[in-house]
Amino acid sequence: MEGLGASFSAGVWWYLILILSNKPLCFFYKPIYNTNMKRTGRPTIKDLAQRAGVSKTAVSFAFNAPERLSKETCTKILTIAQELGYVPDPMARGLARKKTQCIGILLPQSIAFIFQNPYITELLRGIGEECEKEKFSILVLSPLEGIFTHALYNAVVDGVIILGAASDSDVHTLCRQRGLPYVTIDAGFSTDCVNVGIDDEKAAYELAKLLVQAGHKKICVCTLQPLSKNLESSGSSETIRNRCKGIDRAVKEWGGEDIEVEYHEVGTSYESSLVAARRLLSQNPAPTAVLCMADVQAYGFYRVIQEQGRSIPKDLSIATFDNLPQSQLLHPKPSTVDQPGFQKGLRAAVELFKLLSDQKDAPKQAAQSVVLDFQILNTGSIAPPSV
Repeated sequence: MEGLGASFSAGVWWYLILILSNKPLCFFYKPIYNTNMKRTGRPTIKDLAQRAGVSKTAVSFAFNAPERLSKETCTKILTIAQELGYVPDPMARGLARKKTQCIGILLPQSIAFIFQNPYITELLRGIGEECEKEKFSILVLSPLEGIFTHALYNAVVDGVIILGAASDSDVHTLCRQRGLPYVTIDAGFSTDCVNVGIDDEKAAYELAKLLVQAGHKKICVCTLQPLSKNLESSGSSETIRNRCKGIDRAVKEWGGEDIEVEYHEVGTSYESSLVAARRLLSQNPAPTAVLCMADVQAYGFYRVIQEQGRSIPKDLSIATFDNLPQSQLLHPKPSTVDQPGFQKGLRAAVELFKLLSDQKDAPKQAAQSVVLDFQILNTGSIAPPSV
């Protein structure tokens, strides 16, 4: 039997005993590992602490609060972490600190659509500059299944900047229910939340007044696309409503009953502006002036006028919002409302970080919205109608 036993593994012997006894057999099995074996799994904080001869708390300090360790200890831990290939788990790290070091940017339309508008890039540049200063990352959120608020339900962020939400949007209620600090951009001014923007009604009034005073009787207004509200309907933003109010007021105060103003929803991409320009300029009679709520909407009109062998402002006057850097390449430069997107995004981020740094037990005060200055730049794209 001794020779036979040498030829069988321990596992085979247990199997034979079980079969021959024909009885249930219970036993405890404790695997024995060689602690010197090379592990192929992901190294843990415990592995790193043991290798460095420090506590797990010291490892955490090395990555999250290095100032709490000596320079030598911190360097030792980080060096060994690199050797082991150890990387902190961001989810566990966030749970432990109750912070993500990340803010969300909630967009009013899908990412594929909204990034066709160069103005959004300017906003993000401003937000990004402040985030880099504060060592925060950015999570871009867009409507899920076409619903604006759904993007916020599972967003793991410390705070959020919301673009273009109306003052009565459900997104405000959701942020308060979550206890999520937030700042809006172009959402209208109230004491319920911090909003960063310009006086859109006044800006639109001043811009429309230039066209009316130039003598235009047929004016086309290119409005922005409505916000994603739910799967069945869309909601108008505070920005669109206020700008329309300003335009209507300018026409009423400076024009006459013979002035015709048409509102057309035009997307914020070059392609959509080109389609709209060809359609609107083929009307008989065609508009003699166009007011665009975004610079990018004017690009299509510049292109079509050029294709027709006509010129701006002789055959068509154009006024816009934004004053984007790339619009400086157009000739003549569009007469515009100068509202730098970079500064708007930067200020929104500054205001959000103020909210994040506030103490929890600080007395609640009315939100102080930020009204940025704007300028009307009449740069030569407006002239009296030729007919």
